[in-house]
Amino acid sequence: MSDTGRPEPQRLAKRLAAQLPCSRSDAENYIAGGWVRVDGQVVEEPMERVRDDQAVVLDPKAKLEPLESMTLIWHKPANRVLPDEPLLPDALAAKWFTHGNRFKGDRSGVRPLKAHLHKLLPVAPLGTKASGLMVFTQNPGVARKITDESAQLEHEWLVEVATDPELEDDARRDAVLKSLGKALFFDGWAVPSARASWQSEQRLRLAIKGNRPGQVAHLCERAGLQITALRRLRLGRISLAGLPVGEWRYLLGTNASEPARPASSAPWPPASAPVRPSGAAASGPAR
Repeated sequence: MSDTGRPEPQRLAKRLAAQLPCSRSDAENYIAGGWVRVDGQVVEEPMERVRDDQAVVLDPKAKLEPLESMTLIWHKPANRVLPDEPLLPDALAAKWFTHGNRFKGDRSGVRPLKAHLHKLLPVAPLGTKASGLMVFTQNPGVARKITDESAQLEHEWLVEVATDPELEDDARRDAVLKSLGKALFFDGWAVPSARASWQSEQRLRLAIKGNRPGQVAHLCERAGLQITALRRLRLGRISLAGLPVGEWRYLLGTNASEPARPASSAPWPPASAPVRPSGAAASGPAR
């Protein structure tokens, strides 16, 4: 009892367990699964305090099942700073991955829950200036698979370069492609050769295995190019697939369990293939 003589508010999980009745752990699963409303509002925190006069209702469609580990992909905006921490802070995840900026073409069928934004691990993170595909996962298996195969995992990039009158010459442009196609040592490591094609006079599409910091910039500098913008389009078999800047979606289960695709089978458009500006949505569904 409180000083006013009223019963103290109790934890929602305890209230629900007594009301149904069920075990405390089952009640916590129902709540974290987004199946419980308090006074008409969904509450996903089992530790939330409720009063006796508040209505606690379990959704008739509620399913008692463990929460699955989720993997999210995000189109990181350029110059967005990632925290120097092993896990994305929950508050930042809640700010970046909202209902409002979830990709409307998300075909996963997943009901978004607050639990999906807890303990997200950034995999193969991008530098501050770069934009494009980022992967966040709660699944240690997905993170481990991408990390363990990082040296063999192909990254596809769209590279914008500074204006250079010499690039109007076909011979100079061919020389750039030949330079990018040569293997080299970088930061003490042997770096595989890149596959490259010109998309315009100031835009290159580049595919290379590995993601050592500064690797792409070093390749371009060796070829005499100055990068003005860098966007990752693909990581293994995981693709942006028309995801607009700043938006996110859940990764489809088949891709989440098998994030790597051999370089020999990775899609590669011809040099004439059009590339949408950053943030433009594709006409087809996302992968």
